[in-house]
Amino acid sequence: MIKFKIIFFVLIIDLVLSNLIFKNTIYWSNINWEKKWWRVPSNDYHHAILPNIDQIEKWGGKIEKRVITNSIGFFDKVNREVKKSNETKKRILLIGDSFIEGSGLPYEKTFAGLLDSHLGPKYEILNSALGSYSPSIYYKKTKFYIDKGFKFDQALVFLDVSDIFDELFIKFDSSGDILTFEETKKQNFAKKAFYSTGRILRDNTIIFRILNILSDKTEISKNYIKLKIKASKEYDKKFLNTKRDDVMFYRMTHIDRGYWTFNEKKFQEVQNGLKQSNEYLLKLFDLFKENNIKSTLIIYPWPTQIFYGDNFHQKHWHNFSNENNINFLSLYDKFSAENKKKFILDNFIYGDIHWNKKGTTLVFEEVVKNIGF
Repeated sequence: MIKFKIIFFVLIIDLVLSNLIFKNTIYWSNINWEKKWWRVPSNDYHHAILPNIDQIEKWGGKIEKRVITNSIGFFDKVNREVKKSNETKKRILLIGDSFIEGSGLPYEKTFAGLLDSHLGPKYEILNSALGSYSPSIYYKKTKFYIDKGFKFDQALVFLDVSDIFDELFIKFDSSGDILTFEETKKQNFAKKAFYSTGRILRDNTIIFRILNILSDKTEISKNYIKLKIKASKEYDKKFLNTKRDDVMFYRMTHIDRGYWTFNEKKFQEVQNGLKQSNEYLLKLFDLFKENNIKSTLIIYPWPTQIFYGDNFHQKHWHNFSNENNINFLSLYDKFSAENKKKFILDNFIYGDIHWNKKGTTLVFEEVVKNIGF
């Protein structure tokens, strides 16, 4: 009983000191823990980002990125009002996931930013992309804005390798509406209460804050060691001779969601996702035709496909586009080189699957050349 009283007393003192003194210092802030309140569930198309926000958020653990949206919650260079139609400019709608959102890059270096700068004042770029989007969300979000009366002249749909995998987790209600993550995620009360209590203690006491920092650092080190062990086996090197470049390259080329394009077993596991992707992409391109919107389906490889090949993704969407009279552009040929490892390290964010500035510029130049902007 005395021990519990001591623990309770220490926590009270900690709580008071933390909130009255330490929370007001720069040492208290931790951007990795800050809730990204601007990224929200959507009852219309699963998840979204709030309109007219201007925030700095942490990406990939180290990169700080400024996130700006316009009045309809699309990524932009400034907060601005977007009207339903634009009589003086041609509107280009960008559709995609984190690659087209521009993960890890400032707006001006993203595909949208480069295209905006290239085309100039006669065009208006509207970037509807967001991380973890997939075909059913592409369709639902585009239809939502078209039904609201928004007009578009042209649409570029960037289909990611992970989209087919992500479709496996998109669920619908009896009316065909997408359920939000919160609606599909089942978490019992005890577990929810446990994590909520943990966050409250972490954000309000020094003791639990330090414990969480140590836990985070330990997890990072543990994951790095695991990757190093796998990389040493993959590249037939002794553990101590396996360098950081080996570990990061292994990480870039061994993301589970990318295996389905060359592994028969994994390909069979995503069949429902592929079927759902077919269904909603067809609906999306039919929607474009109904509204006289010129459109193109664009695909590109991850480091995984560059290094290990692709037996299914490129072939499937090439055939899909031919069968349904859809303009199709594959960037696979441009993401190839004799020295694959060097090419990957040159064109992708170090240790990640997303394009860096050079890779994004490569995509931009090829799209501009082939689409005819």
